[in-house]
Amino acid sequence: MLRGLYTAASGIQAQTAKNDIYVANLANISSAGYRRSQVSQESFPQSLAALDNGAPIQLRGGVTVSSGGLDLTPGPITQTANDFDLTIVGSGFFCVRTPAGIAFTRNGQFQLDADSVLVNRDGYPVLGVKGIIRIASGKLKVDEQGQAWDGDKPVDALRIVDFSDGANLSKQAGSLLVGTGSRPADDYTIVQGAFEGSNVNALLELQRMMNGFRLYEANVRALQMQDDSIETLLSQALG
Repeated sequence: MLRGLYTAASGIQAQTAKNDIYVANLANISSAGYRRSQVSQESFPQSLAALDNGAPIQLRGGVTVSSGGLDLTPGPITQTANDFDLTIVGSGFFCVRTPAGIAFTRNGQFQLDADSVLVNRDGYPVLGVKGIIRIASGKLKVDEQGQAWDGDKPVDALRIVDFSDGANLSKQAGSLLVGTGSRPADDYTIVQGAFEGSNVNALLELQRMMNGFRLYEANVRALQMQDDSIETLLSQALG
């Protein structure tokens, strides 16, 4: 019976954790370049419980939530009239320099700062192969291979990287990702005057959330039934 309590309680905890992830995904449905977090649920293999005499026993059952990594499916592309909006069609990530080091993103909504440096919306410099990119003329041109021009003068090529294993990537903040094992990307095209949106599907995410609420409620009912059964047994034992 105590095993039933544990199983129901772990189910409640798991569904709460999953719904927190779904809520975070939905909150970023309008964040350009955002990659939705995936979540997986697995059975909790063994838990140790102590008997009155201190001897451990093994309880089987229950569930736990583990990270399912990131969904790297491309988001929808929105065409704009802004030359500083760039999108990657294919595989790869832009590189930006943050105080914590280099971060990666699919958010290509860029702009110029007061020093004519190409930066993202957080003010972090966008990196080229040679380093930061300055556009002194204020007129940016980028070709399909990522070569950037300051007006008619070539200045650098955007640093576009990819990862052999998407599981190496994790979120830093917003649409910024961090990871190890990056390599130069080779299967992409840069489109100027467009940006990639979030890959969160609101309808699917809401369905996952509603299913999670139903499972949460089922586990709460199971927990209450177990509690009622224990209370009845104790009442009968105590007479």
